[in-house]
Amino acid sequence: MRIRKFCSEDKKQVSALISKILREIFKVKPKKVMLDRGLFRKDGVLYIAEDKHKIVGTIGIRKQSNRVARLNKMYIEKFYRGSGLSQKLLKKALAFARDKGYRKIILSTTPQMKRAITFYKNNGFVKYRINRHGNQIFFFLLMERLRRIDSKKS
Repeated sequence: MRIRKFCSEDKKQVSALISKILREIFKVKPKKVMLDRGLFRKDGVLYIAEDKHKIVGTIGIRKQSNRVARLNKMYIEKFYRGSGLSQKLLKKALAFARDKGYRKIILSTTPQMKRAITFYKNNGFVKYRINRHGNQIFFFLLMERLRRIDSKKS
């Protein structure tokens, strides 16, 4: 298992992985998987986890504001969930954030992603706001990490 930075040749595999996971969770095929341009600037990054040349996980982190980073694109292939891969990816993203001088990490997720919510809570994130889209049941749960990210214990 290897964790490395995304390169342009990874786009097809990453899009397929994310699309597959979104279909599992929401039971609909996403029209198009978008990779946030902010992940590819100097203050952002997209990491991938690769096992035998197959991309099995992703995590992205990018600048939200001056001292705040946004965690996104955390997706893990079903077979690898519970293996510690999520923790390794998060650790890599937090190290990047620490090196860039970010003081807080925020993320958004949905109530359907129950395992992800538990994972984030276990890693020091707490709910701070809910954004609703009109009258739809679908909403985003916004979370932030209260623990200082400059701590080496992340």
